[in-house]
Amino acid sequence: MRIAPGFRCTRVASVASMPARRPGTRVAYRHIESILLLVLAIPSTAIDWRIAQTWSWPAGLVALWIGATALAVAAGLIRRQLRAIGCAITILSLYAVPVVGAIIRWHVVPSPTALIGDGAYQTQLAGDFLLRGIDPYGADYGAAGLSAAPWGETFASPALHHLVTWPGQFLWPLPLQLAARPLGWWDERVFLLVAAGLIWWLLSRLFPGAPGRLAATAFFLIPGHSLVAVLGDNDLPMLALVLAALLAADRRRYLLMGLLLGLAVVTKQHAVLAVPLIAAWAVVRGADVRELNRAAALATGAALAMLAPFMSWNAGAFIRDTIVFVAGSGPDAYPINGFGLSAFLLSNGVIHGARDAFPFAAVEVVVGAAIWTIGWLRIRARARLADVLIFAGLAMLLVLYVSRYFHDSHLLLGAELILTGLVARARPLAPPQPGVAVLAA
Repeated sequence: MRIAPGFRCTRVASVASMPARRPGTRVAYRHIESILLLVLAIPSTAIDWRIAQTWSWPAGLVALWIGATALAVAAGLIRRQLRAIGCAITILSLYAVPVVGAIIRWHVVPSPTALIGDGAYQTQLAGDFLLRGIDPYGADYGAAGLSAAPWGETFASPALHHLVTWPGQFLWPLPLQLAARPLGWWDERVFLLVAAGLIWWLLSRLFPGAPGRLAATAFFLIPGHSLVAVLGDNDLPMLALVLAALLAADRRRYLLMGLLLGLAVVTKQHAVLAVPLIAAWAVVRGADVRELNRAAALATGAALAMLAPFMSWNAGAFIRDTIVFVAGSGPDAYPINGFGLSAFLLSNGVIHGARDAFPFAAVEVVVGAAIWTIGWLRIRARARLADVLIFAGLAMLLVLYVSRYFHDSHLLLGAELILTGLVARARPLAPPQPGVAVLAA
């Protein structure tokens, strides 16, 4: 269409040709970061304030801390340019500060109770056993001091005589634990803070820009996370390796993916629930059967290399602690407890005793296979990276729910991955094409 002599219209966008705008969605995305920060910061602040009350922190110090956090949240809400730094300061304040406070309190405030969770304390003691040349599997953790850790069940802590996790859990912090020996003290939560920082960085790499900030905010500020973190969130090293494997798959580095998945599984067995889903994303990114087989072989080799020294040291103790105790029955089985399917069956008389046998493993396989199948199909069909986190969270949440025991830390593990994946799916809409003519000579 000619506009004037010597000129022509190269691009004219009519109203009919423009895609329909969705102002509701655009407004929702524009404000989702602020809304998420506010919605999660309020309950997290309330929980942290209660923690500070329990620890008898000075009122002035608590007021200063909460006030500084409120300013960071307000900065993120009011000024878009300050949103990234506001989110970062809020996460550091509401997640890291209570953990640092817990570390200082344990080593400064005299108390007959160890001011650390039994899981993190057992990991720390396992590393100490290893540094002294003692096999961590089959060791007497009660005599080593674990009996002083807080325990809220009616039965004695199973961790006093059984180490249920695989070696990676206490091997990864070992270099830091060894380096801290001249100081005369070590706290496992120092390493867990390092793992948390690594997770934060991995989320920013998996979901660059605002989606990464949303993911980190959801992961660290989900209500209750700081409550678990002050005791020691032992799932963080495993999650860091799982996210690193997902990043490797996304970058088409499939051998590295396999290596990291193998190391994740021997850090905490729950990681196996994410393996098929990360493999599905590798297929989306172009991996063929041969590349997947090579990655699986490397994963298996890495896992066996980590397990072999402890199997050769005392195979019986290793199998009793990590397999028989978790999945068996009788006096040497982990007692049913928590608030999952097992506790429901026990309270309703389907299972008569807390240590009775029940085919939980078969139920776990059925539930896991169903989630893997649905997740595999959805991930390949929709090709959205965040879906891997959503289905990994669903797998961990539901499979652990139908296991022999289901605790609040298991609920948090699944929920934080699901919420992280959901908010990471947010994407800004492309700006509308301007409906003006562009004139060219």
